[in-house]
Amino acid sequence: MAKAVKNTSKPQKGARGATDKGKTRGKAPAKQGRASARARAAQARPAAKGEKRGVTKFFRDVRVEMGKVTWPTRQDLLQSTVVVLVALAIAAAFTGLCDLVFSQFVEQILNLIT
Repeated sequence: MAKAVKNTSKPQKGARGATDKGKTRGKAPAKQGRASARARAAQARPAAKGEKRGVTKFFRDVRVEMGKVTWPTRQDLLQSTVVVLVALAIAAAFTGLCDLVFSQFVEQILNLIT
């Protein structure tokens, strides 16, 4: 009799036909348990001795987060500005045209009444 050979090779990541054996693609569900309970407790508890809280910590955190921002290049900024100005001009022209039409309409109605 032939002996069954166990396949020990792992399927390649993203390979077609590879089975995930119960795993789902995309994000894994959020773990519930100790980690989330600790996080909730850390948010609810008062500051421990020596732990900085307040305005200085806030501004330090802001500085760290601002360092993570991806800032646009000068060319991207100019292109976005042009798009906004063109959209503003179109909206202003449309609003002015609507105002002109409605004011003429109201003027004609008032002339009929008086």
